[in-house]
Amino acid sequence: MSVGLYKYSGDIEDDNSTVLLSEPIASQRIYDQYFTAAISELGILYFQDGAEIRFENLERVLLEIQLLMEWIQNKVNGEEKQFLLERLVRIKSVVADSLRTKADILYVF
Repeated sequence: MSVGLYKYSGDIEDDNSTVLLSEPIASQRIYDQYFTAAISELGILYFQDGAEIRFENLERVLLEIQLLMEWIQNKVNGEEKQFLLERLVRIKSVVADSLRTKADILYVF
């Protein structure tokens, strides 16, 4: 299993809704090992498993991703550090590009 960032056409609960965006964040193991600790320590509100990210939260979410990148820079070593930083740089770009209107919603799960 893994945790990813998703965007749907229309309501996520609608059977006719389709996936417009599917961007992996990390495997469940990596997410549990690193992101869970960082989210708790940093007081992350929006960028976490189970979250809905809305246009009005864009600035806060980009700040949270930046905080996660700094946390990883300081607390993670080796190949996983590089992988996580690369993923977060990509995710930050995707979030910024995907939340253009108040109707846009991104989901983390």
